[in-house]
Amino acid sequence: MNGRVSVVKCDSYAEEEVQTAVSKSISLVGGLNSIIGVGDKVLVKPNLLSAMSPDRHVTTHPSVVKAVVEEVKSVGASPIIGDTPGGPVTRKILDRLYGRTGMTRVAEETGAGLNYDTENMQIAFPEGKLIKRLDVMAVLAEVDHVITLPKMKTHLFTQFTGATKILFGVIPGLAKPAYHLKFHDVMEFSDMLLDLLEYVRPSLSLMDGIVGLEGDGPGASGTPKEAGVILAGRDSVALDVVAASIAGMNPADVPVLKRAIERGMVSGKLSDVGVVGESIDSVKTSFKQPSHRMGLVGRLMSSSLMRKVMLKNMAPYPDSNSKCVRCGVCAQNCPAHAITMGDRARMDLEKCIRCYCCHELCPHSAVDLRNTLIGRMLSRT
Repeated sequence: MNGRVSVVKCDSYAEEEVQTAVSKSISLVGGLNSIIGVGDKVLVKPNLLSAMSPDRHVTTHPSVVKAVVEEVKSVGASPIIGDTPGGPVTRKILDRLYGRTGMTRVAEETGAGLNYDTENMQIAFPEGKLIKRLDVMAVLAEVDHVITLPKMKTHLFTQFTGATKILFGVIPGLAKPAYHLKFHDVMEFSDMLLDLLEYVRPSLSLMDGIVGLEGDGPGASGTPKEAGVILAGRDSVALDVVAASIAGMNPADVPVLKRAIERGMVSGKLSDVGVVGESIDSVKTSFKQPSHRMGLVGRLMSSSLMRKVMLKNMAPYPDSNSKCVRCGVCAQNCPAHAITMGDRARMDLEKCIRCYCCHELCPHSAVDLRNTLIGRMLSRT
């Protein structure tokens, strides 16, 4: 793969400024015309975690999506915008998702299509290290290329979500809980993501790092964080190495990148990535880490063995708060079926696998993560 990654400054979501930055970032890694041909069908896949407005900074901003769509059209290709959120996926749900996140407007202004194909397909993938069969969106069989548009965010389960983690979005909504349940260890989950990456093989990844999320991301409980960058590259893992470094993380500490290093997909060293455009030092910032990654608990939880031993006794546990409106999103998406709805969402901690899907997908910030007594003591060390 081409390991070159472009770093371009962009301080606002004004469409003209974003278009200039996106065009420059793509040009610096070889341009779209070196990848995509006239008449090709291209799936433009933003991070559409849930139906939230762009000013929440949970999803890829429509200005970035629009700029990439225009670039795809400029080389004579046909773009279609699409993603699969968690839970059941119907046309009505997709309408709401596309409308709230600004994708409907992008499609109207550019003439791009919106993916409403809710069919799934199961494919054999004998090359996978961990998974030999995959459940994926049927639209993947209908396109020639995939361009992913991740958002720069921290993540309670995977620590960081970027160009690799975004590929979990090609797993059908109702299948996602089964994958979380089967791969509830973060390192196994990381291996699954890397298998997905090797199957999908995006032609390009372009990251919205203008305003990301820090703290308890990737959903409504995260805190917006200005980073002021657009990143692009053909190697998703290399792009994540650069993005994590800009966010102030050691790439080797991010589970999916740690596993990619072990699999020989990347060295993890910035010196081995062809960074073009701005230097890392000129844009480097510091993203606050997810709360459960701080202190000794977080360090121990990065070990697969210790994670299994400590999961029930020391890992933070989810609990609903007074913001709960009983919408049921958490219960619908719980892979362990550990949530029931009463006066508010109730979590069965014996069944809970600490994947934090409930926290991630709650649109009302109504799920808190609470430390156990031992966890509170060790988090101070």
